[in-house]
Amino acid sequence: MNTSYCILINTCDKFEDCWDPFFKLFKIYWPNFQGKIYLNTEYKDYSYENLDIICVKGCLRNNYPKNKRATWSQCLAWALELIEEDIILYMQEDYFIKAPVKNNYINEFIQLINTTKTIHCIHLTDQGSPAENKSEYNHLYRVPKFHRDRISCQAALWQKKILKQYIRNFESAWNFEWWGSKRASVYDHNFYTVDRNWVILNKFEIIPYVFTGVIGGKWKKEIVELFEKNNILIDYTKRGFFKQQNKSIKDRLKAKLRRIPTEIKSKKDLIQLKYKYNN
Repeated sequence: MNTSYCILINTCDKFEDCWDPFFKLFKIYWPNFQGKIYLNTEYKDYSYENLDIICVKGCLRNNYPKNKRATWSQCLAWALELIEEDIILYMQEDYFIKAPVKNNYINEFIQLINTTKTIHCIHLTDQGSPAENKSEYNHLYRVPKFHRDRISCQAALWQKKILKQYIRNFESAWNFEWWGSKRASVYDHNFYTVDRNWVILNKFEIIPYVFTGVIGGKWKKEIVELFEKNNILIDYTKRGFFKQQNKSIKDRLKAKLRRIPTEIKSKKDLIQLKYKYNN
């Protein structure tokens, strides 16, 4: 197994206004990162000074027509095809880093994954998958096998070959978390998360970042102070700011109806998976 790791920044081209702020903050707060960074673009190129950024351009590489929209999972699968490293640190383009990254702990976890070979995923925050019982490894707890949030899109270290097994090309990010967690109750994989008594939001974080700086296509107000502090200029009027609103019953029903075809596919896939592993 390759002892190195890479970072995958999962994104899409319509979020390109997040890339400059993300990488400026990355350089400020993670100056000692030396590896490759894969930016999961659809068609676009991008670079940032003194960072080894590889643009995936998954739709372009796969001749996907611009008048159609590839699914979230298709783009993720295409990115994994391009990545050479065996271990991936998964992040997203609006996970804006706000304080120095604890690089030493990440390196310790990478070494642990390489040494044991049986640690398949380590969630690095206290905001994603839940902790159950303390494990034999320092700072790590096991994630319950049958918990609905076993799979999370928050920052995590993954063995690439394991992450691949959870992807279904027809699914959205929400489907990936929801149905992926159900698949994780069938697969015999080992998921770990950081000790909640050690990593605590806004007190001690391995990768301190804003948890989703863009919600529903709108800026989260939390990022304004961070951007101003680091001399990042943004025209906030283009996206506007997110405001919590209660959707009408009609809108909720429409959204639910739109999800039905994918839900049926995911349910069928889960039944087949259970049959395969239980027989």
